[in-house]
Amino acid sequence: MATEIIHASISSDPLDEAVARHAVDAPDAGAVVAFSGIVRDHDGGRGVLRLSYTAHPTAEATLRGVVDAVVAEHLERFGPSERAMRVWIAHRIGDLGVGDVAFACAVSSAHRGEAFRLCSDLVDRVKAEVPIWKEQFFDDGGKEWVAALG
Repeated sequence: MATEIIHASISSDPLDEAVARHAVDAPDAGAVVAFSGIVRDHDGGRGVLRLSYTAHPTAEATLRGVVDAVVAEHLERFGPSERAMRVWIAHRIGDLGVGDVAFACAVSSAHRGEAFRLCSDLVDRVKAEVPIWKEQFFDDGGKEWVAALG
């Protein structure tokens, strides 16, 4: 069966993990795997106060292309699932504080293995290929730009 991409976006609005999980849930789903990238309070031994994410104008189209490609590769490599798989994925832009959700991905499937594999592959590829950058603001007054890629 096919994989349904329920949602794939770049958003300045807060991401709600419960919305992602609920969006992919279905009676044929024996597994729902969710990933949330959370803003942490440190990086490289320095305290982080907040982050600001910026996306290239093509980021959302790139995100959708990456999701389509990963889903197609997954189906080619592992074969079609006995039931539909569903995907919800989004990356946040703008100013985020410690504890905010910066990136969310939820995948449902009949079986946990395929849901884990697809979710992991999606997260890795989005981080590697979608043009989003973050500026970190440290508690020592410093700041630095970091590619959110990788």
